[in-house]
Amino acid sequence: MTLKLLFERANLLKQRLKQEGGEMHAAWLSRARDVWRPYRPSICGRSIAAVDSGWNYMTYGGFYLYAIRAVAVAPSSEDVTEPFVDVDIVPMEAEGSGISPELYIKGLAECYEHDLASRASKFLDIVLVDGSILARLNMADALKRARLFREYAVHVRPLKDVKNVLFVSKYSQDRSLIKGALGDVYYINRATRSIGYTEPIASERDGMRVSVFYMRLSENSDAVHVEVPAIVDSDYVESMIDALHGTAVKGYPYPLIVAHSMASVDDGLMEMVAEAAGLAVLPTSREVLEVG
Repeated sequence: MTLKLLFERANLLKQRLKQEGGEMHAAWLSRARDVWRPYRPSICGRSIAAVDSGWNYMTYGGFYLYAIRAVAVAPSSEDVTEPFVDVDIVPMEAEGSGISPELYIKGLAECYEHDLASRASKFLDIVLVDGSILARLNMADALKRARLFREYAVHVRPLKDVKNVLFVSKYSQDRSLIKGALGDVYYINRATRSIGYTEPIASERDGMRVSVFYMRLSENSDAVHVEVPAIVDSDYVESMIDALHGTAVKGYPYPLIVAHSMASVDDGLMEMVAEAAGLAVLPTSREVLEVG
C-alpha cells in the first residue's frame, strides 16, 4: 500500500511538472534571458582559496559523538591556513541546546568556515565558500536559543563588507530574481548557455548587506548562485569571472571541489574516530536498527 501511494504521488508530480511547460513557463524563461549578461572573460591571475567543512556523527544511548573537519585550501590542495578539527561528545538533551544534532554540528562547522574565510581573505585575492551566507543568517535565528550558539554571529561579523569572500551554491533554491515556480537557476540554465552573469542585487539580513548574483564560468555549463557580504557592481562580477573561469570544471570552481574532498568525514572515517575514542564497544543507534 505504501509503495502504491508513493508512485501515485510521483505520477501527480509528473503532471504538475508538465504544467510548467505552459504560458507562465515561457514568460519565466523570457525573463531569464532578459536578465542575463553574456561576457567574454579575459585571462587574469589571482590567488584563490576555497573553504569547506565536513562532519559526521554517531548516536549512542544518551549522547552522540561528532567529528568536524574545516579547511581552507589552494587549488593545489595545500592548506592556506591551519584547518579546524573538532571531535567531542554531546548529551542528547544538552543544557540549553534544544536543537537537533544535525543543526548543532552544522552550525558549529559553519562557525569554523567563517573563521577560516576571514583569515584567508586578509592575504588572498579570492576566497570561495561552499553555501549561502543568507541561509546561514536565517539559520542563526534558530540557533539563538542554543546556549552554545549565542556567539554564532560573532563568527559571521568579521565577514561584513569583505568583498573578496564569495559564497557559492550550485543548487540554490532562490526565486527572488525570476520569481517563477521553481528556483531562478532552473530558468537561467534553460534559457541561456553562454558565459555571463546577472546584475548584482543587494539584500540585507541582520545588519549585513549581501550582493546576490548568478554567473556561468564555462559555455553550456550550469550557472552558480553567488553571494558576497558587501555591495558590489557589474565590474566586480566580471573581474570574478576573469579570475575563476580558468579554474572551472563543468562550470564549477575547481578549488571548491578540492576543499569538499579534503574536508569529507565519511562513515568509515567516523567509525575509526569512534574506535580511537574508545567507543567501539558501545552499541550505536545504527546497530539497534539492524537487529532482527
